[in-house]
Amino acid sequence: MLDRLHFSFHCAASLLVVLPFVSACGSHRTAPAPPDLDGVWSAPFTPDISKVLGHQPPFTPYGAAQFAKEDEFDDPLTKCLPIGPARGIQAGIMPFQIVQTPAVFTILFENQHTFRIIHTDGRSHPKDADPTWFGDSVGHWDGDTLVVDTVGIDDRTWLDTAGHEHSDQLHLVERFQKMDNNTIQWTVTFEDSKFFTEPWSITLPIKRQNTEIMSYSCEENEKDRVHLRRAKK
Repeated sequence: MLDRLHFSFHCAASLLVVLPFVSACGSHRTAPAPPDLDGVWSAPFTPDISKVLGHQPPFTPYGAAQFAKEDEFDDPLTKCLPIGPARGIQAGIMPFQIVQTPAVFTILFENQHTFRIIHTDGRSHPKDADPTWFGDSVGHWDGDTLVVDTVGIDDRTWLDTAGHEHSDQLHLVERFQKMDNNTIQWTVTFEDSKFFTEPWSITLPIKRQNTEIMSYSCEENEKDRVHLRRAKK
């Protein structure tokens, strides 16, 4: 008992002299839990990301040439191909659901009933991953913001409906910051040295939706593509 009283007195005295060493007395601060982003969300429909940017992205000559000849007729979504990570967020017309655990942050897209997995367990990107529709995503929490790094995105995906493309070198950095219970501020930075001379970013609000995601299949009863006509000659 005397030893315990002596230890308590020693700790109390130490607190008065050297506050930074409070952990030595059996007390320490723990990092705050990350915000809960579970739920169904939707960002504004953004068919042309240059409108949000305020001008065309900083194209390389190659990127400008590709954009000049692109046509909505070639949109991969008209072929029922997966939407890709950034466009999946800004598609807007269809919501998505976030399911969050300590190790995995999952986005379930109503669009084509696809999903995206963001690993938050501290792992790095694989060194030789094959490109996939949603790429390889790893994330970490920076205070109240989830920072997501994505590489290995299949170059058949588009960034929007207007025909902004990318190469297989596209690197995305996204920041999901919860502003309040019904709003996430989403900022995405695009980096692709083949298409763009420098990285560039857009920011969109993501709003909570009082709904559930529905089952959707692009191939089911599809009757539109046969009527599409090329706009660019």
